Amino acid sequence: MATDLKKRIYKFDNIKFAVILLVVLGHVIEGYIGKSDMFKSLWLFIYSFHMPLFIFLSGLFQKRFEKGSKFNTQKFTYYIILGFILKLFLQLIYDFFTNTKEKLDLLGGQHVEWFLFALAMYMLFAFIVQRIHPAIILSFSVVAALVGGYLWFVGDFMYSSRTLVFMPFFFLGYYLTPEKIMDFTNKIYIKIGAVAVLVIYFVLCFRERTELYKLRGLFTGRNSYATVAQKLEGCSPIHRLLCYGISLVLCIAVIAIVPNIKIPLISSMGANTLSVYFWHNPCIYIAKYFGLFALMLKAPDPLWKILIIAFALVLGFVLSFPVFNAPLKALNKLVQKIPTKACIITVVAIFVVAAILRFFVLV
Repeated sequence: MATDLKKRIYKFDNIKFAVILLVVLGHVIEGYIGKSDMFKSLWLFIYSFHMPLFIFLSGLFQKRFEKGSKFNTQKFTYYIILGFILKLFLQLIYDFFTNTKEKLDLLGGQHVEWFLFALAMYMLFAFIVQRIHPAIILSFSVVAALVGGYLWFVGDFMYSSRTLVFMPFFFLGYYLTPEKIMDFTNKIYIKIGAVAVLVIYFVLCFRERTELYKLRGLFTGRNSYATVAQKLEGCSPIHRLLCYGISLVLCIAVIAIVPNIKIPLISSMGANTLSVYFWHNPCIYIAKYFGLFALMLKAPDPLWKILIIAFALVLGFVLSFPVFNAPLKALNKLVQKIPTKACIITVVAIFVVAAILRFFVLV
């Protein structure tokens, strides 16, 4: 990842690798927050910034659309196809390895494939609004997210809630440049402040866990104010703005403290985050089916917690190897060969079939 092949900025490779490890860790420990207050605090800390930062970086390295720019229909199609493949793959794995039959929602849901569809939508939005001033788009994206929490039709359908909630972070990255971010975060007082912010917030996630955990439904991005209000009385756009503030400050802090140096193996793995994202949930399901987590839970406290954390980090590390990215690269190369008109027809056909199955068959 770089804006200039002659001067590669390794900081962002390192950040992407660190963030994808946190994504995996967050999804692994999520199933055990009811058993451990420590996991509940750790989950809260991770979810406060990991997806906003991940999406911010996606916006930062999205090619800017300018006058005369052509929309990358192939890349858009790739995200859509990969999203549906992941959705169906997760459904198959979940049904087989958990021996349960979860209703398949082809046009939405609560699983991790939402990120791929959101990336496709952000690309499309960025192309559509290319001639509008950035300040207007950023303001609109924030307002849309704040208002969306009240709207009944904004939710898991078409992943509309999470797409809206995290959209400001995409456009914030989209309108900035790596060089501007480097100039700002390289200041010594920013780095010192970043360390202080991360330490203080990490401690607060443990000491003020009960109060901060009420924001959980807002940090995930998929809940309305009414839903969150069941645990956070009077939940409103003010609380969403509070979460935005927390996420933004933590994102800046993480960017500031990560070194801009080439770390053997790690920096190169930062380019394979999408494949880690694709494969990690199926691996978690399979590990649960074969009793790996049940075995770890038999260990005494705190050993079982250490084992679960170690499993998550090792899983994220292993899935970062290029071999797991090979199938995704092959699919991408295949899609890149599809003519633009054929891509459009393919995407439309996929959604039409999905809609027919969702509303008339899978009922």
